[in-house]
Amino acid sequence: MMSKTMDTPLWYTTEELATLMRVDRSTISRRVKDGSFPLTPLVLGSRLLWSVQDVHRLAGLSVE
Repeated sequence: MMSKTMDTPLWYTTEELATLMRVDRSTISRRVKDGSFPLTPLVLGSRLLWSVQDVHRLAGLSVE
């Protein structure tokens, strides 16, 4: 059996973040480019990854 930490992702893709926020991924990309998005992504090549902890903190969810 896997532990809870192994079941929980550490990073969201921009697509996953957009789905959670109920916006189009281009909205997130545009806000990142203009500096108005409140989180800083991890940049891997052309991919942006978002810390699950930061996203949950921003949403006011409990972070363990």
